[in-house]
Amino acid sequence: MKLGLIGLGRMGYHMAERLLLHKHMVVAYNRSPEKVDEIAKKGALPAYSIPELLPKLDKKKIVWLMLPAGEPTDEMIKELLPLLKKGDIIIDGANDFYENAEKHDSWCKKYGVHFFDCGVSGGIWGLQNGYTLMIGGPKEEFSAIEPFCKSLAPKGGYGYFGPAGSGHFVKSVHNIIEYVYLQGLAEGVELLSKFKHPISLDKATALWEPASVIRSWLLELTTKALRREDFKNIGTTIGSVTIGELRKTKEAVKGYAPAFDVATMIREDKSGKFSLGKSVIAAVRNEFGGHALEKK
Repeated sequence: MKLGLIGLGRMGYHMAERLLLHKHMVVAYNRSPEKVDEIAKKGALPAYSIPELLPKLDKKKIVWLMLPAGEPTDEMIKELLPLLKKGDIIIDGANDFYENAEKHDSWCKKYGVHFFDCGVSGGIWGLQNGYTLMIGGPKEEFSAIEPFCKSLAPKGGYGYFGPAGSGHFVKSVHNIIEYVYLQGLAEGVELLSKFKHPISLDKATALWEPASVIRSWLLELTTKALRREDFKNIGTTIGSVTIGELRKTKEAVKGYAPAFDVATMIREDKSGKFSLGKSVIAAVRNEFGGHALEKK
């Protein structure tokens, strides 16, 4: 089976690479053709338009979108649907609000096309470590996309959670937890810096890594960030485009998440308060996701 992959950004490009390494055939399209050229050199079938991509797929077409949530994903689904046939599949890997997945599912049903929403976590390390996949959609069709999920994920790293919207919902909760984890780590580093005697920040975080109850990959990345040669020059701006989507998720289920509320307030705060903590969050986000940094 072949997979059509649309969107070769930070996540999509490495996902295509991982699928190729697991011997899948990938037909790749990106708005900028340079990325298509690059992935073609690694074994993908290039496509420079949607009409070129679709005929290169199998009779039952499976198209995976790795595009920004909102208008780019909406417009791509609208472009694809008249060109697909009954029984084909669209998978949306965007970071999106779960009600948008339900909307996309309703669009697809009008054409007899199956829709899956798939939350993807793994950042720039996904090629090496695998991607965690949180999937929603028609259960009876899940077996059609499972081989791709199995190759993208580490062992035990993908799961089907229910009808359309379930995947994006689980991923949103995952991201809320991420916000809270990072806020806790940042507060810890900030407090360490306030002691009356000098404390080596990275020594403390590294000491916690092997066996303490707060050990985690984010803790390891915090140590790595603190040891960056340019850490002292990293600014306090934290680019968090998913805040609105995560707030909508919490409010839609009438959730109580006070630690998340504090974490989002800190990310949006433009004052000089908590400056070291903000720099820690920005630096760790760069370590796991390649997110842009602003220098002081």
